[in-house]
Amino acid sequence: MLKLIHASKIYHESGVCALRAIDLTVERGDYVSITGASGSGKSTLMHVLGLLDTLTDGSYLLEGEDVSRLPPQALARLRSQRIGFVFQRFQLIPGMTALENVALPLTLQGVPRAERIRRAADMLETVGLADRLEHKPGQLSGGQQQRVAIARAVVTHPGVVLADEPTAGLDPEAAADVLALLDRLHQAGNTVVLITHDRAAAARAARRLTLNNGELLG
Repeated sequence: MLKLIHASKIYHESGVCALRAIDLTVERGDYVSITGASGSGKSTLMHVLGLLDTLTDGSYLLEGEDVSRLPPQALARLRSQRIGFVFQRFQLIPGMTALENVALPLTLQGVPRAERIRRAADMLETVGLADRLEHKPGQLSGGQQQRVAIARAVVTHPGVVLADEPTAGLDPEAAADVLALLDRLHQAGNTVVLITHDRAAAARAARRLTLNNGELLG
């Protein structure tokens, strides 16, 4: 599903080497967690896997295709088709309802309106928000906003779900709900990669890895 080969990322303007010759393979159906201290390279790794950033050296294979040197437009197309990204700060559009936020990726893919509304509503029901379809982000709790974000990430049936610190800033009950939802997504056959500073959250994954100063440890 995902394969990094001697993957390195250097930010030349600052001289920081965020990733150091990383080798990583994530198979279809895996649930992988990656922990590490602040500044260890977790966010950079997630952005590379999510096609939001590119490597300085090495290769990245997504479902067997080398995407390391693709132009930005091609990366954006692949990102919308194959990757569901759950951001730390939700990244919902304030002026849109929960239903509209979840349907947005389907809109960008050209899915007919009736189908995208049906699929978005079904996904919100799956995450326990069938009664919040018309609520805007500002009318939802943090945990509910993150569940909307997860629904948006998986409504396109992507090949992999990348969750970047999805419980950051949530109260314990809301965080537990979000992690239980990720568990259910994995049990349903989804490939999940979880970046987290929370070792208890990381322990829920089948494979647990650690980043230390840009190096990936088992």
